[in-house]
Amino acid sequence: MPTASSFPALGLYVHVPYCAALCPYCDFAKTANFTAEIQQRYLQQLVAHLRAWTAIPSLRSKYPRGFSSVFFGGGTPSLFADEYRPLFDVLTPLLQPGAEVSLEANPDDITAARLKVWQQLGVTRLSMGVQTFQPEGLRVLRRVHSAAAAHHAIAAALDVFPALNIDLIYGWPGQSMDAWKADLQIAIALGIRHLSLYSLTYEGRTPLGRQETRGVVQRASDDHLADLYAVACELLGAAGYLHEEVSNWSLPGAACQHNWLYWQDQSFVGIGAGAHGYLADPHGPGLRYAYGRSDRTFNQHALTSITDRPFDGPTLSSTFGVTVDQGRDLDAWLTELVGSGLRTRHGIALDAALHRCHLLFQPTPVLQHGLNTGLLSIEAGQLRLAPQEWFREAAWCVEFLGSVTPANIL
Repeated sequence: MPTASSFPALGLYVHVPYCAALCPYCDFAKTANFTAEIQQRYLQQLVAHLRAWTAIPSLRSKYPRGFSSVFFGGGTPSLFADEYRPLFDVLTPLLQPGAEVSLEANPDDITAARLKVWQQLGVTRLSMGVQTFQPEGLRVLRRVHSAAAAHHAIAAALDVFPALNIDLIYGWPGQSMDAWKADLQIAIALGIRHLSLYSLTYEGRTPLGRQETRGVVQRASDDHLADLYAVACELLGAAGYLHEEVSNWSLPGAACQHNWLYWQDQSFVGIGAGAHGYLADPHGPGLRYAYGRSDRTFNQHALTSITDRPFDGPTLSSTFGVTVDQGRDLDAWLTELVGSGLRTRHGIALDAALHRCHLLFQPTPVLQHGLNTGLLSIEAGQLRLAPQEWFREAAWCVEFLGSVTPANIL
């Protein structure tokens, strides 16, 4: 049987913004203020938008086999199970053979009944937001589940979905090195095949961000964060995990297919409040768009037909109610490519990128020093950054962008 990789990659991101409770650090598009009627209307709109996107002639011709991967994010998609059936009735025929279908879940939503429904619908992978196994950390992060509940949920999920990812957060106020090591060792012992490790962020419009501004909490120092990151690299590497990307580790064969679409300039359709989408162009900067963050606005937008109109930014805006990046150019494309690619183990296809943008590569002294010392390498046209430097990929991206020159002025 052919796998999803046999056909052109096209991902689908589905955003479900509803939560039972709001985490103080989360800046994603989400709300706990909804009714069953609002939620039902939202899921109906997702179906309508999926139908409309997949009816676009140019997309159908470019990706005739449909979606290679799907990711349900949020919000808290695990609040619902059988409610997704109408969406999967439309989605399932649009999946490539062997397509990966991921769903984000919270430990407190894991039940035998929901696991069974998700499996029957076609979900193949769960991504569980554990964040920490430490009681103090769960209290600080205001997670509603206990450490014991997380253990129970993981065991139940693994029985149905061996392809299980868990999220862990490091750098929370009061977190010690020993507590972080304990979280990592627990995850390894449980046999988790994919780990996403995120440094706690203090976004301005979140309760945690406002607490930091008022001096109620203090963020961890950069040195402490770097030490926590280094320990994660050491422990997970020794346990056989591949360091895929700055925040992601997986056992061999357990990588998330959908993530690599984001990291390697591949196309994905995003639908739902706050969802982003990107349609790659092998010769140009591609097209990026975003839905507004309000679920009420998404619910109220009346879709129009796109089959008889040009496939361009204004058409997408009027059809789906999205905002299209109209000023996008190859400079923006290159910045995104380098910023995402340098934080992965595959790096970036340097020669191909320079050719598309008509640029020449002349390393800055800092970049050349990185090449001389092995922090950077170029092999077979592929530029890679050493894993210990992925934590500082933004600075290396700046150096790279200062190392390219338009070919026509030399």
